[in-house]
Amino acid sequence: MKNKKKKFFVSFFMFFVIEVVATPQISDKLIYKGDTLNVYFNLSEEFYKIDTVINDTPIYNYSVLNVNLFGKKISCGTTACWRGYRSIWEIIDNQIYLIGIYSCCYYDDSIKADLNYLFKDKCINGKVKATWINGNFICGKGERLIYDHDMYSGGVYEYDMEINLEKGKLIDTKLYNNTKSKQSDYPQNSIKMLNHIYSNINWDILPQEDTTIRIFLEFSGNEYGIIDEVKILKGFNETYNQEAIRVIKTIPEWDIYYIKGEFKRKVWMMPIIFSKENRNKYKK
Repeated sequence: MKNKKKKFFVSFFMFFVIEVVATPQISDKLIYKGDTLNVYFNLSEEFYKIDTVINDTPIYNYSVLNVNLFGKKISCGTTACWRGYRSIWEIIDNQIYLIGIYSCCYYDDSIKADLNYLFKDKCINGKVKATWINGNFICGKGERLIYDHDMYSGGVYEYDMEINLEKGKLIDTKLYNNTKSKQSDYPQNSIKMLNHIYSNINWDILPQEDTTIRIFLEFSGNEYGIIDEVKILKGFNETYNQEAIRVIKTIPEWDIYYIKGEFKRKVWMMPIIFSKENRNKYKK
């Protein structure tokens, strides 16, 4: 029993650590038919060819990579840009080209790599034919409807465009409509959500306990933004457990996720703390 409790708390602790450190990454930009799309490509395979130092440590390789990209120029770095750069691409006559590599930050960074130095004779008229890119890639198009720091792209866009590339050649595209997605205030505003939860607890039906009670829940909303699935991860007793479930379901609206045109449940976890302090503060 003790091992199970230990395992649960380690898992829950790791969940919150991931929540804290996770950062959406600044996207690359892809110009296609006059639109500028958000996309993520991996350039390292091509760039590592110019690294002169062999070392298996990823961090060391990336530091060498950045020196090769920007020389002695000092570029900014953030947790939102783990690669240290962002790239600009363009599809011309169904062929994808690399047209720029910039240092990235939350603002426009003017530090630019020299494509002629990096790619030598492969760079023609400021463009490099990106023959090393293969696979299906999702590009965010339009406005971002939901901000989500757990998602690598930072959230949900109005449209997902899927592009299929083989050796840099555009084979196919598909466009998915995500416009039914909707962001609610509650997941983004912890003060508003906690105030709603604790103000709507029926404290009168709960016997006062000498210790603080923490009930951990997992829940999600449906395609109408209504929380309809709630699961107790760690409970106390039936009375407290049912009140925790009930009060979570009273949250009036929740985020609605559509990804690649299909509704996806977003699962959340959180504790509800039944304490003397919360009882005295929120009991009506």
